[in-house]
Order: sequence, then C-alpha cells, then structure tokens
Amino acid sequence: MSSFLLWLINGVFALLPLTRLFKFKAMLLAFSGVNISRTARIVSSVRIVGTGLFEIGEDTFIGHRVFISCSPPGITIGSFVDIAPKVTIVNGTHELDMVGARTAGAGKCLPIIIGNGVWIGAAAVILPGVTIGEKAMIAAGAVVNKDVPAYSLAAGVPCRIIKHWNPTTKAWSSEDLS
Repeated sequence: MSSFLLWLINGVFALLPLTRLFKFKAMLLAFSGVNISRTARIVSSVRIVGTGLFEIGEDTFIGHRVFISCSPPGITIGSFVDIAPKVTIVNGTHELDMVGARTAGAGKCLPIIIGNGVWIGAAAVILPGVTIGEKAMIAAGAVVNKDVPAYSLAAGVPCRIIKHWNPTTKAWSSEDLS
C-alpha cells in the first residue's frame, strides 16, 4: 500500500457521502494497493493508514469512524464481516524497554486475521497478532489481545470467551471455556 495514496484517499473520502458510492470507494482503495473486493462497503469516515498488505473480503461492511493502522506484515479481513462504528484495528506495537529513556522500545508489527462472518461491536479494539475465527462475535468495547476461536462470543477488557456456538446442535454453550 502507498501511504501517500491512502492519505489522499482519506481526504477524498471526507468529501464523499458517508454511506453511498461504495464501489467507487473500493476502487480508490484498490488503486492505493488494498486488496479489496468490489462488494465491500466502506463508510466515508473510515481512516486507513500504513503500508502493510491489507485485504478486505466480499460483502464486508466497515462502519463509521473505524481506524485501521496496517503495517507489514498486514491485516486480513475476511468476507461477510461487519465492523461497527469506532472500532480500532492496529497491528503495530512496541517492545517494552525498561532500561532506555522510553518504555516504548523498538517497534514491531504482527499480522491480524479476521475470519469470515465475524461481527465486531462498536468501539472494540483489535490488537497486534490476533486471529479472530470464523463467525466469532466481539462485544462492544472489548479489547482483543489474544486469539478468539471460531463461533465464539468474546467480551471484556481484556476480552475473554463468554460462550461458544455449536453449529451442529445450533445452541450456545458456556461449558469448557478455557
């Protein structure tokens, strides 16, 4: 991805209707190097920064005021994902440095993978190195600092698994939540 082109596209987004022209927005993001499906729907108030590999699958919706910072190795968002307003997805962090002048030591980036059919609630934060499995749900305000298995509901700060969906029995279970 080109950070200059993304900066320019973020400026163009600010001039576009919030929830219209989705194919045009996808085309602009593709021009900047984002691997995006033409059926993805991005609200104009979304801000994307960085230079990492960034992929967005089919029929994915990214809502109002979502912030995505994507550094190499990148972020993958699957198909049929719903991302609510004010979600933050950041794949960069720092090593802790208790010897140097700053506690935030050397920078590092880890991939983020968001599986197909995931729903991320409003104001959730997705941190570096996390994989969210297929059809998982992240509750509003959750801070996701570890992997979330497929068909799970995760909530809290930091998030923890609240329950699992069993696709065979079509029922929720709170058992065995290790």
